[in-house]
Amino acid sequence: MKKHIPSVVLVALVCVGLSAGPAFSAAPGNTKKVTFSSKYSGKASLLINNGKATISSITGSGKNSLFGASKVSGSGSAAASQQCDPFGGKGSIAGGANKITFTVTRSSSQQGCANGESGPVTVTFHGVAVATGGNGKANGATGSLKFSGSLKLGGTSGSQDGSFTVTLSGTLTVKG
Repeated sequence: MKKHIPSVVLVALVCVGLSAGPAFSAAPGNTKKVTFSSKYSGKASLLINNGKATISSITGSGKNSLFGASKVSGSGSAAASQQCDPFGGKGSIAGGANKITFTVTRSSSQQGCANGESGPVTVTFHGVAVATGGNGKANGATGSLKFSGSLKLGGTSGSQDGSFTVTLSGTLTVKG
């Protein structure tokens, strides 16, 4: 039976990418549009077992021009039965008194693909994170952010810890 790395880790990574450099423009209703582009790196912990991957923890750090230094965290799940699998999850990006919350809905649009079936593997992933709220400079954040990245794992089954990098870009609307 072939074993594959789940894309769930990617969901957490997406959360990391939600912060970046702002480009503001006035919008009706006392809101601002903020253009983001960011990069994060960190660690993902997951359990791959019986065709399912559970991402128990994703933690990373990076810098964005809206918050400055920030940390990302999240969790999620994915199928782990194909070379490429859909994933989903929830997460947040926080820095100081600022925070963005987001979700990645499990679908074929959010996908992670392993470069092998055993041994050390690299999982490349992509998708869209949807901001569901925030506070501080990200007050009431809404919008969609495209993300892509990679995760390096030592194996394709059991308990795995790996390192990831992710980039994210898009536009958020925040209350201002």
